[in-house]
Amino acid sequence: MATVIELKQQFLQGRLKFGIVAAVIIVVVFIILDGLVFVSAGHVGVIFDQGRGVLENEIDEGVHLKVPFWQQATVMDARTQEYTMSIATEEGAIKGDDSIESRTKDGQVVWVDATVLFHIDKTEADDIKRELGAEEEYMTKIVRPRAREAVRTAVAKYNALDLVSETRSDVVKEMENLLTEAYGRHNIVLEEVVLRNITYSSDFANAIEEKEVARQRIKTAEYQKDQAVELKEKIIIEAQAAAEAIRLKGEALRNNPEVIQLEFVNKLAPNVTWGILPNSVTPLLNVPQL
Repeated sequence: MATVIELKQQFLQGRLKFGIVAAVIIVVVFIILDGLVFVSAGHVGVIFDQGRGVLENEIDEGVHLKVPFWQQATVMDARTQEYTMSIATEEGAIKGDDSIESRTKDGQVVWVDATVLFHIDKTEADDIKRELGAEEEYMTKIVRPRAREAVRTAVAKYNALDLVSETRSDVVKEMENLLTEAYGRHNIVLEEVVLRNITYSSDFANAIEEKEVARQRIKTAEYQKDQAVELKEKIIIEAQAAAEAIRLKGEALRNNPEVIQLEFVNKLAPNVTWGILPNSVTPLLNVPQL
């Protein structure tokens, strides 16, 4: 009986030891894993220390060590990112109509669809983390509101039709200048502003369409006028050429009267056997028939 009890105690002790060892291994694994920081390509890491706050030295791509549980790592995307504001309900970061309502210099209300391309300054990732927080926060705090503000400010400097004419590139350049400065103050680098679409009010759009139709009619009328002028000039040139040909032929006949006689004979019908000739015309006789 004692042997059975001893065996049972040994078994329980063995399980306890195994449990302790397993727990220690699990804790060690957790400590090791928490002490590792994996930074993938195109990203940058920032360390927050419980005692010192956000550390200044950023972590580049690769595997790095940190103090387990005492330090937390934030991995930030340093690649090109885009933020789209669109009237299309399925586009952009915010579902639904997220276009930017703006007013032009001449008082027209327009809705602008735009995309902003940017990336964070990797060398200043610690300041971004300290000032703005994670990616979602600098999107909502800086990227979105500054983009909408820049679009409205730029649009207000131009007339409505300038937004769809040759000056469209100037409007985009104005937006980029404004955002380069605004984003730069927060260590965000602007790459490009894409002006995707301009939507006018229905009344103004109809007015533009009517103006375009009228312009096309004017162009058609001008084309028809040019064609008529060309046709007139062609007829005049052809008439002048014909008159010149007649004049030259007349001079040739006057200088060579024999040609007239020859043409006269050639014009006679084959069955004509006699005729009255002018005194100045020398008769041509068919000798064999005499």
